[in-house]
Amino acid sequence: MASFLEENIKTLVHLRRRLHEDNMLALCFGAGVSVNFGFPLWGKLVEEIGAHPDVDGKHLTETSEGLAIQAQLLYQRFRENKVEAARAAGENIADAKRMAASQWLHIVHQCLYRKATVDDKGLKDHPYLWDLLPLVKKSAMTINYNFDDSVERLLYLFNAENNVGGDDRGFEVVWKPSVQFRRQKGVIYHPNGFLPHRLSDGFSDDIVFMEQEFADQLIDVADGHYASLLNHFSKQTVVFMGLSVSDSSLKHVLRTSARNNPGHFHYVVHYCHEKKPDAAYQKALSEANFSLYNLVTLFFTADEIKEFSKLLVAEREAFAERCDNEPNGVKTRFRYYLTGPVGAGKSTMLEYIRCLDTFDEWVDRKTPLLVIPQEELTDAQRAEVDDWINLQFRKKNRRISEVRQGISLIDRSPIDPLYFATDENAKRIRAKELITAMVPREGNVAKIAPGHLIMLTCDVGVLQPRLRAREKRYSLEQLNAHQTKVDAQWRNCASVTHIDTTHMTVPEVVKRVLEIILFENYDEISFQEICQETGGEAEVLPRGPVVQSNGA
Repeated sequence: MASFLEENIKTLVHLRRRLHEDNMLALCFGAGVSVNFGFPLWGKLVEEIGAHPDVDGKHLTETSEGLAIQAQLLYQRFRENKVEAARAAGENIADAKRMAASQWLHIVHQCLYRKATVDDKGLKDHPYLWDLLPLVKKSAMTINYNFDDSVERLLYLFNAENNVGGDDRGFEVVWKPSVQFRRQKGVIYHPNGFLPHRLSDGFSDDIVFMEQEFADQLIDVADGHYASLLNHFSKQTVVFMGLSVSDSSLKHVLRTSARNNPGHFHYVVHYCHEKKPDAAYQKALSEANFSLYNLVTLFFTADEIKEFSKLLVAEREAFAERCDNEPNGVKTRFRYYLTGPVGAGKSTMLEYIRCLDTFDEWVDRKTPLLVIPQEELTDAQRAEVDDWINLQFRKKNRRISEVRQGISLIDRSPIDPLYFATDENAKRIRAKELITAMVPREGNVAKIAPGHLIMLTCDVGVLQPRLRAREKRYSLEQLNAHQTKVDAQWRNCASVTHIDTTHMTVPEVVKRVLEIILFENYDEISFQEICQETGGEAEVLPRGPVVQSNGA
């Protein structure tokens, strides 16, 4: 049976890179995190507010209306009673309304904390939150949809127990989406409002709790008031915990983010209290979350969440040692090469999928000769192009080989230049040239970096107008011949994953590429062996008047 580390290694190496190297990892906590402290869920909170003597609206919570509307009715009843009392006493109505709003927050605060755990020991007894605190401090942001300050109070305890002294508490609390953050890490943002246990610590002017406020928040998202939150979702990789994706504004932001950024994805932890759901349920929920919101679903117990956090915050060498200690070792780098005919969409995929470690088609500025079909190049131009490409593949292979942990998405396979060979002899010589270029005798790179190959194909009738728009001149005959060579190269390789993009939109292709990377088996191809087998005994001659294929 695979260990937790083995089962989740791809997720871990991706998130570790986002945390340690990119500073682009965020957490997001929902009601499921605070419920372990005894805080009431939304329905219970509305019920307790209705039973509060200053509200006296229990009958309003027994209607069939939704909870947000029930909360709205309770507030309107409370405010109207205060206004009527002020009018009868001859007091200022505007002052009465302001006072009612303030008193309403205090009532919500009382009902929120009435049965909640607030002592130090009780806070530390949470199933997993204490072990998440190092991750909270190291992450760029923690979005907390709860009103309470349990996370903040735990951080104060954590600092005290770990002798974190000085004037820097290591985190910052904000509830206004438009403010400029003072910290690059450890920001805790409460988009629904903030009501700490001690109100003297500072609280938000309002909370998102009633129907009107939820509607206003949705309008705010559309109008740009929550552009900051949407911006964070579009650039950072977020791990959601304690959420069932039922919050209206959250669903709206996630869906908007998924549509605007189809190549960007997040993770949601489905907390398993006792045992994990069956495989069929896990599959159905995982597919639904990814299809709608670009969410990768992780089914974790409390102990697994703790282990997850420890593995994420571990230093590089400590994490490497954990991987080494596995009986069979653990692969920590995953390379996905995109290949296919010219214009199939390889570079477009890298433009959309930015949250992985990506390697563009070329390291240096592209030579203008690449836009010319290889059949139209002079011998001198072919020699110039091949030499330039050899250098590009050498630089690229070295950089790819230096990545020890993470998921890499790479434009062009190392042997793409073979597609442009004019005949079998030219192909053999070109394969030898590629090995010599990418694995130089006196260099530090031992082999051409292997990886999983994703082939994008497309009908030539669709390819031709795409290429024309990019100032590349190819006839249908040239494209057919080129595609035939590409297909022939991989015809007998079962481990290649094919995507026919002919009738797919760009977002659909992006989604499919992500599905392959995130959910399907990783099968490496040895490009070194292919080059060696193809090259055989071919001799690489010095450049002369006749030079072999264009590897554009």
